[in-house]
Amino acid sequence: MAVSRETVLYYDPVGGERAAKLKSILVRMGVRIKNVPADAVGQTVGCLLGRKGFGTRAEAEAPALAEPLLVLDGFTDKRLEILLREIKQQAVRVPYKAVVTETNLGWLLHQLYEELAAEHEAMNP
Repeated sequence: MAVSRETVLYYDPVGGERAAKLKSILVRMGVRIKNVPADAVGQTVGCLLGRKGFGTRAEAEAPALAEPLLVLDGFTDKRLEILLREIKQQAVRVPYKAVVTETNLGWLLHQLYEELAAEHEAMNP
């Protein structure tokens, strides 16, 4: 079996049953999970994924994030569709999800979260 390069950055301020269900889905799919602790949300997406050229920021203070966040890297359209379907079928609520792009690799994780929150707010007034 080929080694998957699919990786998920997962931040969850609460954890518990939601985190367990989500991690179960990801493990079954063979996806790498990188848990992001609260003190790392001031790092870039590229750094958190371990990408070359994205070092650790010394001044990484950032606001606390209130909701869970998934950042998906290396997924084909088909695999992304499967993951989203599984999340929905298991009734796992993760309101903020993003796919890694060349642009957002350089964003701080909390900036990506804030952008997603603003988009969510605009779409659900």
